[in-house]
Amino acid sequence: MKKLILCTLLLIISLTFLLSGCIKIDISTGIDEELTAYLSYRIEMKLDEVDLRYRDILKNALNRIGWYYQEEFDFSVQMDIENNPCRLVMTKRIGNNNFEQAFNSLESLLTNEEITPFMVVNMAQDGSERQKRYIFSAETDISQIMHLSNYEELSPALQEQLSSAIETGEGNITLTLPGSEIVRHSHQASWLGNQAVITVPLSYTNRTSFELAGVLNLHSDGTPAGSVNEITSDLTWLRNVSVIVCSAVIIILLIIFLLTKLLRKR
Repeated sequence: MKKLILCTLLLIISLTFLLSGCIKIDISTGIDEELTAYLSYRIEMKLDEVDLRYRDILKNALNRIGWYYQEEFDFSVQMDIENNPCRLVMTKRIGNNNFEQAFNSLESLLTNEEITPFMVVNMAQDGSERQKRYIFSAETDISQIMHLSNYEELSPALQEQLSSAIETGEGNITLTLPGSEIVRHSHQASWLGNQAVITVPLSYTNRTSFELAGVLNLHSDGTPAGSVNEITSDLTWLRNVSVIVCSAVIIILLIIFLLTKLLRKR
């Protein structure tokens, strides 16, 4: 997390010199419909009342953060620093073949101290090939992260300005996971197709924590299924196919047997 701290600190310290800017950081993470694990940051800065002398400081800060994450951690980066508000979107994705693999890939992303936004991450899954149960919980504390950095080495005046900048920050954490049923959630939860989505307001002054527990039904090929009915239909289809194949084999064997008997009589 140390390198993340340094980059975030660079951005917020730039804000203290601007005195009138507003920061919004949205963090998105989870597993999408293609079973790709991802972690994404969207940083937005409003420049309406920012002194023209300081706008380049902000733009350079965003540019340095985007370049750093792209070069060091292979994030894809989209940057718009010429318009108002300025935007920087950084996303890292890992492709997978099944849910279990995707869940493990997500855990590797979010426990990598160099890129994770979380101080604590607890993830677990169990179940059968056709149904998975999982739990996800995480915690971050922007204020504590700041104090773990070189915050104390700043002058008292700069510390005060920095604290003021943090207090005006906005943002959300959004977690999206494939699911058939939400068992437990700590914040607002909703459905997007077969995806369970939980949105958590990001606090810049207090601890932010959240939890999502769910059940995921799976098709025979390991892809997510939305409901028990889909699983039932899938199993029915497999059973029907099996019956048809077995019947066809029996008929073919019977024909071969009859033909063999006829040939012998001749």
